Amino acid sequence: MPYQTARSLLPATLHHLEVLLIDDDDFLLEVTAGQLHQLGLTCVERVNNGLAALQCLRDRKATARQIDVMICDIDMPEMDGVEYVRHLVSEQYTGSIIVLSGADDRMRTAVGTLLVAHDLRPLAILKKPATLGELRAALMSLATERGLPRQKRTDDQVPHRISADDLREGLANGYLELHYQPKVSRHPQARTSAEALLRWRDPVHGLLSPGSVVPVAEAAGMIDLLTRAVFRSAAKQLGEWIRAGHDLSVSVNLSMDDLTQLDLPEVLTEIAVSAGTHPSQFTLEITESRFMQNAVACLDVVTRLRLKGFGLSIDDFGTGYASLEILQQLPFTELKVDRLFVQNAHEDPIAHAILESSVQLAHSLGMQVVAEGAETAKDWQCVVEAGCDTVQGYVIARPMNAAAFIEWKNNWDPAQYNLQQILEFN
Repeated sequence: MPYQTARSLLPATLHHLEVLLIDDDDFLLEVTAGQLHQLGLTCVERVNNGLAALQCLRDRKATARQIDVMICDIDMPEMDGVEYVRHLVSEQYTGSIIVLSGADDRMRTAVGTLLVAHDLRPLAILKKPATLGELRAALMSLATERGLPRQKRTDDQVPHRISADDLREGLANGYLELHYQPKVSRHPQARTSAEALLRWRDPVHGLLSPGSVVPVAEAAGMIDLLTRAVFRSAAKQLGEWIRAGHDLSVSVNLSMDDLTQLDLPEVLTEIAVSAGTHPSQFTLEITESRFMQNAVACLDVVTRLRLKGFGLSIDDFGTGYASLEILQQLPFTELKVDRLFVQNAHEDPIAHAILESSVQLAHSLGMQVVAEGAETAKDWQCVVEAGCDTVQGYVIARPMNAAAFIEWKNNWDPAQYNLQQILEFN
């Protein structure tokens, strides 16, 4: 294919990418180099192992600004791909990486996880030999950001944390806000629901996330005060919605530290009833990983919350070490699959297997399944096909204030919705 004709396969923003190609198989080096040429790109270097690639980077100097993309095998002599990743971190590489490997799916997944953990930028983890379409799709993800500097996390990007005194003052002066993210059921007859998400209206720093508040409350021994304030606000809002004729339910997050408060079931029940609501209209979400560390100690409170009528959700399922026996014995009504397995399930067979097995496990125990973090049409289709009962994520709607949530609900017809309707709401 002539070069000028091939250039149209990638947008103009990518025409001058500098690519370093690393593979111990000379034949596949040539194949991949030929595919890049078809796309309209040329390799600045082709090397046959990681040690040679590292020397190439050091010889070129200013690596981060000179190599835009590395296409790299992981099973190589002298220096394998994992060792090479370690050296990329030390070299402060800021470009992108495409992994090409003949290793099995789980090995490639592990390498992808390693890249993210090291704050590197994987464009794709491909089984070799990659097709022209796969390479093009990986490179196309750079099109919208070409020319932008690498965004490293800096100290000023770490969430601002309030002080314990700020927390006391804010609870007294109404700094606490709740935003609501819709949860869409696959069953049109089901009650519309939302998760209540904590926000903090700081007079200096503006609207803050839970990460700025919850750790402070836990460290200061004030998490019970914060949880009760959140639940009171959610119950008050739900009561107003119900009196206005809306059939709704709301999920509220609990901290593990809340579950040591033996009077929690009575306190939350009293708040719910006083607001004109019933415990059955609430689901309390508990994070799996921390719960399983203290399951016996919390069993008293969890069981009595369920006796009061509250729904109980095990949150972030799949990221902890839940025992199947404990899941069977504890009175959870809902299992919430972590976004890691939702967002990767359509392209990662391991994530897809975890998603499907989680759904089957939950249903066999009489639990509903929520897929959180669904962001794309592919995510939606994948979790629905897997049998998830409820979907939550940006593909449906982002968290919003109470007024915006009701506007969303009023325009939402659960009896008629389909994927197209969901996409039209974004």
